[in-house]
Amino acid sequence: METIYSDDSVSAFKQDGKYFIRYDAGAHQVEMREDEISEADATQIQDDPTKIEDVLRALQRRLKASGVNPYKSNCA
Repeated sequence: METIYSDDSVSAFKQDGKYFIRYDAGAHQVEMREDEISEADATQIQDDPTKIEDVLRALQRRLKASGVNPYKSNCA
């Protein structure tokens, strides 16, 4: 695993030729989620680490559009 970016709540890395982002998706508690991102997203993060939030928001919009809830909750 090659780390591209890491802070307290978000990390981006390359593993087996694919790129991933791991982030806290919990609403009321910490619930880590890991999703694949594109090489273009990874390059954007490498070139400008302040873009991590933009990449994460775009990922969450794509997940929602595909019918996947990107957030986790401990509420029923």
